[in-house]
Amino acid sequence: MTDLDGTREYRIVMTNRKNITVEGVENVESFDDEEIVLETKQGLLILKGDNLHIIQLNLGEGTLMVEGFCKSLDFSEEKSAKGFKNRGKGLMERILR
Repeated sequence: MTDLDGTREYRIVMTNRKNITVEGVENVESFDDEEIVLETKQGLLILKGDNLHIIQLNLGEGTLMVEGFCKSLDFSEEKSAKGFKNRGKGLMERILR
């Protein structure tokens, strides 16, 4: 879907904290079953949860569909995940990597 100026809309739809659709995705920076880091037209979006699985990704249309239990959605104005990867992790977890 596009805005009046021709750019894609940015939208997040979550159903029962288990199915998430994100529109306006530009890139998937990283993902595993507990965290997905997305670059969107509005900045970074970090999805955290349990058993997260990317069901569908279409970067041409800018859409992403995820299944799993969502615990949180974190937003950042930053456009890149550089320097953001270890944010929120404990000091010991980073040292013992």
